[in-house]
Amino acid sequence: MELTGFLGSGLTWMGCGDAVQLSSVSRRRGFQVRARRGGQVLSALRASANVDGVERFDALGVKWAQEGVDPQEVMNTALEEFGSELAIAFSGAEDVAVVEYASRTGIPFRVFALDTGRLHPETYRYYAQVEKHYGIRIEYCFPDATEVEALVGEKGLFSFYEDGHQECCRVRKVRPLRKKLGTLRAWVTGQRKDQSPGTRNDVPVCQVDPAFKGVGDGPLVKFNPLANVTSDEVWQMIRICEIPYNELHAKGFISIGCEPCTKPVLPNQHEREGRWWWEEATMKECGLHKGNISSDAAVQESMDNFVQDQIGSDKVVLFTKTTCEFCKAAKATLDQLGVPFKEIPLDTMDTGSDIMASLTRLTKRETVPNIFISQKNIGGNAELQEMLAKGTLRTLLSDAGIRVQRVEV
Repeated sequence: MELTGFLGSGLTWMGCGDAVQLSSVSRRRGFQVRARRGGQVLSALRASANVDGVERFDALGVKWAQEGVDPQEVMNTALEEFGSELAIAFSGAEDVAVVEYASRTGIPFRVFALDTGRLHPETYRYYAQVEKHYGIRIEYCFPDATEVEALVGEKGLFSFYEDGHQECCRVRKVRPLRKKLGTLRAWVTGQRKDQSPGTRNDVPVCQVDPAFKGVGDGPLVKFNPLANVTSDEVWQMIRICEIPYNELHAKGFISIGCEPCTKPVLPNQHEREGRWWWEEATMKECGLHKGNISSDAAVQESMDNFVQDQIGSDKVVLFTKTTCEFCKAAKATLDQLGVPFKEIPLDTMDTGSDIMASLTRLTKRETVPNIFISQKNIGGNAELQEMLAKGTLRTLLSDAGIRVQRVEV
């Protein structure tokens, strides 16, 4: 049986009822449901364009954008090329359509989900329902307990309402995702352009992931089969094919994330208005798809993530400029105390001004040095010298596991 889809490219759905039955039967009897062109597309691309290596997936994304492509073909190609080295990222929302497409291929597939510890009870129940419906076991990814404890211990359970959601998302979502993707060669998402027109206009169907690395720190291929599909088309598929969906959708939720950061939307409101509603619209991204975020929002997202990664990369971190006398004084003090530190000299970096802007957003300081000890911002050189004089610097360093060799400067 040949199966084509109605989602995207102006194609029409054929035999949806039969297809639903076959997706179940295929798992028991090994049937394979193929799109019209299936996995031959990569071989044809290599032959016609002389494109090989991982770059062929960027070329494939361009080809699919020009010609239009059915999501089923995207899924077929992805699974045939990568098999068990690929996994589907499932959020517990309408991206279940991606899981449905995978089930129709007849090829074994993997699904993972990020359990932040703050999801709706309905979402946890939905995960179990999806596992039963498709006969799969979702691979759950959890944040590092130590990082969560440190964040909550310092700022409480709801700091994101005041500080913005990026820090919490970085701990609970982005870092667990990065760890998971580091075990894969490819992943599949349910991203759609219409989910956030301000930030996701440039989502391609296929690309080499510009933000994350795969196994062995190698390139990672990212497939977005629903990139050019609308929410209405996804829900048409869910209803016609009787695919299970999160019960929150029946309560007015469209975009579903963590419980404290998600609320129902009113008629005619965009779905992203129900996410992080207290923040400016262009910042409503958690960081999972930062490689696809458009323009200024992408720069801010990237720099904020860079700053946080650097802050967490060592016990003592200094953001400096090479010509700054106060920076030199702070470094001299730490050297005399025998304290190792990591320095990020902003004036030697092409993105230095953007990093400085990120630091200002984070610390409300517009000058360097900007000093962090155990991921806590202590200020600049003046604050460092004051803490040294009062004896509190030694205590803070000791608490961080750093032995001060000499106290006198």
